[in-house]
Amino acid sequence: MEMRVDHLTRLYELKDKDVQELIKHFSSVLKTIVKSLNVSVSEDIESLMVAFNKSVEMVRSPMAHFDVYTFLPHLRSHENYLRPLILHSGGRNAVSMVFGVPTVRRQQQTYLIQTLINIVSNMNQTEQKDSLIVVMIGEIDQEYTQQVTAEIKNRLPEAVSSGLLDIIAPSPEYYPDFNKLRITLGDSEDRVRWRSKQNLDYVFLMMYCQPKGSFYVQLEDDVVAKPQFHTIMKKTALQRIADGQEWFILDFCRLGFIGKMMRCSDLPWLIQFIVMFYNDKPGDWLLDGMMETKACNLEKDFRDCRKRKDEIWVTFRPSLFQHIGTRSSLNGKIQLLKDSLFKKSVNVKRINKIRGK
Repeated sequence: MEMRVDHLTRLYELKDKDVQELIKHFSSVLKTIVKSLNVSVSEDIESLMVAFNKSVEMVRSPMAHFDVYTFLPHLRSHENYLRPLILHSGGRNAVSMVFGVPTVRRQQQTYLIQTLINIVSNMNQTEQKDSLIVVMIGEIDQEYTQQVTAEIKNRLPEAVSSGLLDIIAPSPEYYPDFNKLRITLGDSEDRVRWRSKQNLDYVFLMMYCQPKGSFYVQLEDDVVAKPQFHTIMKKTALQRIADGQEWFILDFCRLGFIGKMMRCSDLPWLIQFIVMFYNDKPGDWLLDGMMETKACNLEKDFRDCRKRKDEIWVTFRPSLFQHIGTRSSLNGKIQLLKDSLFKKSVNVKRINKIRGK
């Protein structure tokens, strides 16, 4: 019931923009009729027209509950820059699980198609119908985004036609001037630009995914998953909710941002935090910083902080996702990290035992 209420709230927020457009249209039509009839209108009708015009300003846009404009001021007078370019969408929403997969152009090897095939093949039909995979191509080169979209449609035709896959890209004007970033953490200019853009890609993807389902899972474009991962994650979350156990993140992979699961209704917290500090730290560091802010008492020691964070950032074992890429999207960076808790097969009986069943 809690998940259904959250979803209805998100649907209401989605319809705000439609209501705004209808109000504008009605007000315009009403003015045209009055003018064409060449008649004077009563004070009541005049008040109604004024009220409608004012209500246009009051109705929120879909992104209005995210204060991105303070930290990305170039968007302040251009709300349309936050609207995604929909390269493909089946219009699916009201699912349990939304999986966000950001991807960018890589100089050498790409893993996106391999990742998507693996994710889809490790879900059964029931799981696929209860899921939405959103691929966000973090590039403004339209030729490239169309090329990636065509390849996804060619290699995963059933997933595309069924509505399982959405493919989006940002407006070219979404990104700020990355040449004006502050240099932080002693990193090179290239690395600061890379991680700052990556953070804004996360933000854009999460804003699109937030109203689409009950739970959001952050993935990357170079991972593989275990069979039944959807069912395991959903059951784990619902069981904790039913048991009244507090949580903010369910962690199904120990590496970076991979496999981090949140309620969609909690995403605005993370979106806002990343937007505020996108220039300062990598996204996974910001996630850890937000959790420390939520959980820790500065008058206590590190062990107390760790304990409190573990209560709301719950790690699942064994891991359900593994990082497979070796070439980072940052040119020249080699990424060899692997999750030692990932095993090739999942023992369901052991999983149930770990969960206390």
